[in-house]
Amino acid sequence: MGEKGKVYLVGAGPGDPLLLTLRAKALLERCDVLVYDNLTNPEIRGWTREDCVHLNVGKTPGQHSFTQDEISEILISRAKENLLVVRLKGGDPFVFALCAEEMSALDHAGVKYEIVSGVTAALACAAYAGVPLSHREYGSSISFLTGHEDLKKESLRVDFAKFAEVGGTLCIYMGMSKLEEIVDRLLKGGLSPDKPAVVVSHGTLPKQRKVMCSLGELVTKTREDGLSAPAVIFIGNAVGLAKQVNWFEDRPLFGRRFVVTRSSAQNGEMKSRLQNMGADVLELPLIKILPTQNKKLVAEVFAGIATYEWAVFTSANGAREFLRIFFKAFKDIRSFGPMRIACVGEATASIFRAHNLEVELVPPTATAENLAQALVATDSLDSANVLVVSGNKNREVLVHLLESLGHAIVDQLPVYETDFAEVANSPDWQRYKKEGADGIIFTSSSTALSFVEQEEDLLLEQGARVPIHCSFGPETSKTLRENDLAVGLELKQPGIKEMIDALIEKFG
Repeated sequence: MGEKGKVYLVGAGPGDPLLLTLRAKALLERCDVLVYDNLTNPEIRGWTREDCVHLNVGKTPGQHSFTQDEISEILISRAKENLLVVRLKGGDPFVFALCAEEMSALDHAGVKYEIVSGVTAALACAAYAGVPLSHREYGSSISFLTGHEDLKKESLRVDFAKFAEVGGTLCIYMGMSKLEEIVDRLLKGGLSPDKPAVVVSHGTLPKQRKVMCSLGELVTKTREDGLSAPAVIFIGNAVGLAKQVNWFEDRPLFGRRFVVTRSSAQNGEMKSRLQNMGADVLELPLIKILPTQNKKLVAEVFAGIATYEWAVFTSANGAREFLRIFFKAFKDIRSFGPMRIACVGEATASIFRAHNLEVELVPPTATAENLAQALVATDSLDSANVLVVSGNKNREVLVHLLESLGHAIVDQLPVYETDFAEVANSPDWQRYKKEGADGIIFTSSSTALSFVEQEEDLLLEQGARVPIHCSFGPETSKTLRENDLAVGLELKQPGIKEMIDALIEKFG
């Protein structure tokens, strides 16, 4: 899939990770060195191996961190170390991304390279903003221009008066810092001030915004609405067919921002579902899940695994870690023995069903109390050996009820440990402090306590959105209130789907 000692000039697309090509993703997962620009999505960069070297060579107007010659030298030197190098560029490498300069340098140095196309920003931003670029009655040509080049040079290349006659569409990249000059040149070139225009900022991302107006109003409207780079400017008759609301922006949580606080490995499903509803999602893992250190206890329990009549699982974390240890100890699923399985909720149960193991009991409401009551109601606990698989911070109420009401003989097996994660290590930490959010989602008392512990590091800057605290259930809410944090939303039935539905009801 990838070759050592070679440079891959890869298009990262416009921002949405789902628009990255399969070829690009495969190379990111294998590369030794990633050389990237500012406009590449951090989530995409997270697809690399843990030992991959990341080098940020992004340029900001007026503050270039690396010259183009220096960037080319990095690519050449790393490839000559027999490393697989990915040069990740926003959009498509061949559209205003200096790919030709890097190709020439690699050719001159005798370094092999390959081009991996990406979705260019103009096409994707137009699609995500519902802006047609062509129409057989309103415009049959499309021109790509850049606002970073010298404007006089560009005016010599493009006959704007002729363009006005043709009636095509202009797509202007990187033009926000010179918007007033660009508009002035276009008007002097013969375009009408009534020509339809659209600016799309942060296109294809949950924070996408746009301005629709005439060319003559473009500078004023863009300033009034506070649109900023990165942005693409569209001008032409076909652009005028765009509607104010489109498929991407017409989602129930579009424009809203939420913080997910579970460990990095657990955030995936909730983050994905929120994004599918249009939300902007920040990851601030407040806890981390670690394997248990009590290996002696694990060995003792697994030595007598066939003696238990019930195995009770209080979390998806416990289920995953238990099965990881199980398959390390046993090669055959039949070694699971005659144990009946009970799980606190459907998310936990689904982990066993994926291995074709029957889950006999899931309470209607996912709490320790309800799980205990449902087990007692089976009339199967009297003097029965029961294994409760949990973490190091689980409540004792489940074990107490099984022993006192069910008269069971209970062994506890904590297979994982929950610890606080340093929030300052989160990639979205600075953005949260600067921009805030509409809501912070607390899935457990552990996430709430970690938030309280690190509250000084999470103070918001002036002007940031102040979030409400969203709780998965009564115990989490109790922890929040005990620490003087108001609860803005509490689930009656814990679950990811239930949380998404509650957020849509409150914010949609």
